[in-house]
Amino acid sequence: MSNDHPLLKHKLTYFLITALFIVFTAAAVAFFLVNVRIQTVEFENCVYSEQSVIEKAANIKKGTHSYAIDKDKIAKSIISASPYVTDVRIKRTSLTSISVILTEDAPRFYIERGGKFLLLSETLRVLARYDSLSEFSHKVHPIKLMSIKEAEIGKTVVFEKRENTEENPAALSQLSGEEALSLLCQISESKLSGTITLADLSNRFDLRFTYKDKYEIRFGATRDFEEKLALVIKTIAYLENPENGYAGAKGIIHASVKGETSFEPTGATENANPPQEQGTEGKKGT
Repeated sequence: MSNDHPLLKHKLTYFLITALFIVFTAAAVAFFLVNVRIQTVEFENCVYSEQSVIEKAANIKKGTHSYAIDKDKIAKSIISASPYVTDVRIKRTSLTSISVILTEDAPRFYIERGGKFLLLSETLRVLARYDSLSEFSHKVHPIKLMSIKEAEIGKTVVFEKRENTEENPAALSQLSGEEALSLLCQISESKLSGTITLADLSNRFDLRFTYKDKYEIRFGATRDFEEKLALVIKTIAYLENPENGYAGAKGIIHASVKGETSFEPTGATENANPPQEQGTEGKKGT
C-alpha cells in the first residue's frame, strides 16, 4: 500500500486526533487536580458569631480540593458551633476561593434568669448567656414573659404550664407558651420586625409593645391580634409621614378595639416640634 493511499491517510489523521485528545484531556485533568485547590476562604454576614469559632467549626484547610469539601457537613458543624447561625450557604467564587455565607438570628430581647442575662431572638430562641449586659456590644431590649421552665442556649424557651384556672382564677391572665410564640412570630413576620424596643407579654388581656422607643402600642387582649397588628402598622405609617404633622411626636397607640386605633401624644422626640393637640383620642386609624 503506497503512502498516498486514502485509507492510510485516514488512519493517520484519526491517530493524530486521538493522540491530541488524550494529551488535552490529560492536561485538563492535571490542571484540575493541581490548580483547583482552596487558597482563600471568606466568611460573610458573621455579625454576632465569633469568626474564630466559625472558622474552627468549618475546618476548611488551604490546599484542599474545592470539589472535595462536604458542604452539608460544614454547614451542620457551623450551626452546631454557634447558636446565632440558622443557615449556611457555601459557594465557589473562583477556582481557588470559596465563600461561607451565614444567616444569623439577631438578638432582640433579654431576660434576667438565675442571676444571668439571656439574649433572645425575636421568636424567643436563646442565643447567649452573660453575667452582665455590658459584655454584649449590640443593643437588646427587655421583654416581660410568663414563668419560664427551661432556657437552653440554641433552643426556644419553654414556659411553665399554665395553672388550672378553676383552682386559681388569676391564671386566666397568663399566656400559654404557644400563644406567646405565636404573637412574637406575627410581629417577626410583619413590618414591625426589628423595631420593638420593649415587649410585655405578662398579661394576656394587656399586651404592650414599644416601637423604637417612640410609640407604646397597647393591643389589649390577644383576641383578633392579627387584625389589630395590621391596623397598627398602617397607623404608624400615617404618624411617621411628615405631611400629617405627627412625625416628631411620641405617644401611645391604643389598639385594643378591633378595627380602630387612636393616638395619644405624650411628648416629642429630640429636635422635633411639639405634637399637635388632639386630645386623648388622637388620630383614628382607618
